[in-house]
Amino acid sequence: MPNMTETEPYEVFLAGETVDLVIPCERAIEQDDWHSWFNDPRVTRYSNHGHYPNTREKQHRHLASLRAPDSRMLALLIRPKGAERVVGIVSLSSISVLHRSAETAVIVNSRVSGSGRLFYGLEAKARITEHAFETMGLERISGAQAMPLAEWQRYQVLFGFRPEGIKRRAFRRGYHVDDCVASSCTLADYLKVKEARGGAYWPGREKLLELIRALPEGSIVERVSAAIDTAVEDYLKDVTLA
Repeated sequence: MPNMTETEPYEVFLAGETVDLVIPCERAIEQDDWHSWFNDPRVTRYSNHGHYPNTREKQHRHLASLRAPDSRMLALLIRPKGAERVVGIVSLSSISVLHRSAETAVIVNSRVSGSGRLFYGLEAKARITEHAFETMGLERISGAQAMPLAEWQRYQVLFGFRPEGIKRRAFRRGYHVDDCVASSCTLADYLKVKEARGGAYWPGREKLLELIRALPEGSIVERVSAAIDTAVEDYLKDVTLA
């Protein structure tokens, strides 16, 4: 017979339009195979997961660490509206009260396809960012992605996240090496988005589709990378090394 904690309903912590963010629990491991997402190379390709097998036992230990009083991470599971199963996770990590900052990350199960995958990820990140500023009193949320995820960077500018630098050859998967893009959303960026949307940070699914279609052509990441390279090379022309 299943343990009671493995069958109890998910508790919603942050409610959204296309997803709810729910509190992690044993049910996610025993019924929704939370641990197995990190064994899927399609999910872990551009993350730090997947180097060693993940198991239910390891995921239970991770769940216990999230519940620890001294945890510096807020992690919430992504459950699509009307669904029974969770399909991903969004987190704030390295939470610093001193610097009022945190790092954010999103992982969505590869079984989710089409536009749903995009909207679930974007709304999950938007909801936890909103919580970070409005409830936790943070003033800076940052993140980093490998360059092949440049399209994600293009979409997240709609939520105030701005590319702020390129980490050269900072991500490795086997013998494949990529640059990483560092980005952040400050409290000022967040409030600017809210003001433009009449007080709402999440614009709604249909409006977000319009905003995505109206984005300028090309990759903002490539523009930032090229601008940095040009500026550095111009400066180095006048630098004597020996």
